[in-house]
Amino acid sequence: MYRLVSYNLHSGVGRDGVQDYHRIGHMLAEKNADFVLLQEMDTRASERNTQSDIDALCQPGGYTFVPAATQVTSHGWFGNALLSRHTVIRDDVVTLNVADREPRNLQRVWVETPHHSLLLHNTHLGLSRKERRQQVKLIQSALEDGTANADLPAMLAGDLNEWWYLSNLFARLKPIMHQLDTGLSFPSQFPVFKLDRVWVTQHCQILNCGLIKDPASSHFSDHLPVFADFVIHDRR
Repeated sequence: MYRLVSYNLHSGVGRDGVQDYHRIGHMLAEKNADFVLLQEMDTRASERNTQSDIDALCQPGGYTFVPAATQVTSHGWFGNALLSRHTVIRDDVVTLNVADREPRNLQRVWVETPHHSLLLHNTHLGLSRKERRQQVKLIQSALEDGTANADLPAMLAGDLNEWWYLSNLFARLKPIMHQLDTGLSFPSQFPVFKLDRVWVTQHCQILNCGLIKDPASSHFSDHLPVFADFVIHDRR
């Protein structure tokens, strides 16, 4: 069994106003996640060291760190990142930028477990509904890219920023992936919106999924982490 966690870090700043990647790193290790898809990873503060921030997240759980920056400054960067306890084969980034909006991307990471290959997609969509529609079209194209996925077992997760309860925004993804019912994740102290979501292909059998909701995880960001426990079936 594998566990995937998707988490918007809010730049590592908790509800107490404290920026602390160490406590997040220990929480992720305690939840025994094999793969962690992070949004709003932020190392731009000049008083901190970028590598120290990465080590704080990775060392407690023994993770390999794969960055996918959307904004880069002279000191650090902001964007998406993926943590993996399994071998990272390769990674790339699909640009989801929309004119006059904040830069966005789709991070793709190919990993090798002892028994299977797996393709993970990590993203954080924009705040405008029109923007999100364009970005979902680009994600659909990336998921249908046969040269990239080779019919691999795959997952897609992240902060999709879709507030509308009766939205049809993700209808174009249905023929490719199945969306899980992981629950309401935002705001963390009293969740009323399903911003954080997970999709899987047919090769991933879900054993359990939902929210990681406890005093720590609801305190360390304005989003709750979502998780999926799964096994991978051999491709047919």
